[in-house]
Amino acid sequence: MDLRVLHFCEVIGRLGSFTRAAEEIHIAQPALSIAIAKLEEELGVTLFFRQPRGVTPTQEGHTLLVRAARIFEEVDSMRREIRDVADLRTGSVTVGFPPMYGLHYFPKLIMAYRNLYPGIDVSAIEGSATDIRARLDAGTIDVGILESRRVNKAWESVHLGSDEMVLAVASSHRLSSKKIVEPRALSGLPMVVLAPGFLQRKLLDDYCAQHGVSYRKVMESNFVHMTILAALEGHGAATLLRSLVDQQPGLVGLSFEPRLSFDFELCWRRDRYFSRAGQALVRLATSHSLGG
Repeated sequence: MDLRVLHFCEVIGRLGSFTRAAEEIHIAQPALSIAIAKLEEELGVTLFFRQPRGVTPTQEGHTLLVRAARIFEEVDSMRREIRDVADLRTGSVTVGFPPMYGLHYFPKLIMAYRNLYPGIDVSAIEGSATDIRARLDAGTIDVGILESRRVNKAWESVHLGSDEMVLAVASSHRLSSKKIVEPRALSGLPMVVLAPGFLQRKLLDDYCAQHGVSYRKVMESNFVHMTILAALEGHGAATLLRSLVDQQPGLVGLSFEPRLSFDFELCWRRDRYFSRAGQALVRLATSHSLGG
């Protein structure tokens, strides 16, 4: 059914005349009559009583006009909603990120975004890099924040900033006076480690394997706050980002030799529709440095 012909019916019903309706919608009266006749044939009913002094809707015509009014109202609402989304007055965006990133950078970013676009609904999902990758692949999040080594080359991405992975120890720890941790210092070192799937864990394990040393795992967790607390209380050393350690009184960060760095990227699927709300988040994120 053609919405244009439904509009014709609405004008005819409102004006009670084919002639006046044809004038209002700028169409020849014979063409208007043919369009209505085709619709009546399609529906198998008569929509209007043709009388010398004008036309009136039949019962079927009245039903169609009531339904058409609802359709036009929905179409108008849809157009306004789309305009609103285009203007970033409404909409939604779902972002996935690793916990380390969420503790320091993401809250600042999202508050700035909310201040600019208060009508946009933001959903934040935290998980390991492996989990965020899977969610972006599955399309359950719009945007992911990942370390560059975890970004699929088929995705679109923008660089957000860099950070350093350090060995975090309590200020009372025997290594706290050092600036750099040598590989041999990790041998047998009590460690509070993140669960497999976190990039910090992989880098630590790869580093130890490369240098032929093994740490002593005293606790494993996928909760970054618990890892920080355990390190603060002296249960073991932990691998954290420099930006987090520098903001945490009581923790000291030692650089690995060679240094282990993180490059963060905001990424999204190239082969899927990317909303205006998501595009606005990318623009804002690229104007904020990692340490901002």
